[in-house]
Amino acid sequence: MHPILFEFGPLTIYSYGAMLCLAFMVTIIWALREAPAEKINRDYLYDLFIVIMLFSLLGSRLAYVILNWDFYRAGPWWKVFAFRQGGLTFMGGLIMAVLGGVIYCHYRKINFLRYLDFFAPFIALGYAITRIGCFLNGCCYGHITSLPWGVAFPAVDSFHRHPTQLYASGAVLIIFLLLRVLKRYKFFDGYVFVLFMIFYGVYRFIVEFYRIEEPFLGFMTQAQLASLILILAGVVIFLWKKGEKRKIGKTNKKKAGEL
Repeated sequence: MHPILFEFGPLTIYSYGAMLCLAFMVTIIWALREAPAEKINRDYLYDLFIVIMLFSLLGSRLAYVILNWDFYRAGPWWKVFAFRQGGLTFMGGLIMAVLGGVIYCHYRKINFLRYLDFFAPFIALGYAITRIGCFLNGCCYGHITSLPWGVAFPAVDSFHRHPTQLYASGAVLIIFLLLRVLKRYKFFDGYVFVLFMIFYGVYRFIVEFYRIEEPFLGFMTQAQLASLILILAGVVIFLWKKGEKRKIGKTNKKKAGEL
């Protein structure tokens, strides 16, 4: 693996950036093909893709800079905007992308949660592709291991380590497939995205044990704490909506009995 994928004279194509672009391309093309079957307006999708890309890149960079402020405050200031040198966080990008989607859908007066459900599996797919970029870049690596699939990252040292980037890619690809199946049983707007929150939180909490990260709270890293919040929020929303459906069902039965 190498952070530089290709070099054409003065033009340098970085591994992570290439995989990030590929992730956007694959998810956009696939989503546009499926939109008519899901009764999603393609014109709105084009606009949403632009909004989501801009907000997600801004949010992922902003979150990374905040989490590593000790490094960036030393200057020079332009390093904050040096996207090509790496430094993006998925959670920051996700939060800002959702915010951008809320703003756009409110402006267009369309059901944001319905579009969010449509996007949820593609968020997982894009994430899985982007994590391959992390592997090629040699970042986000794991602890030293003696397991046969351990990988040496030359930029770090000669020890074999857990390829946590590939663990992440494989796990979230499974989440993508699960969401594709489970969306058939949707019973409230936001259902698919809530499942994504829970599944992503579980995967990330587990993988963090194998990844090199400094503890933030007790034994937990910042990502594990955020994962627990995601899981808890997702479970609470799911149970709340399930309870609402049960109440509606009982009310309808009672009315039918009275008739």
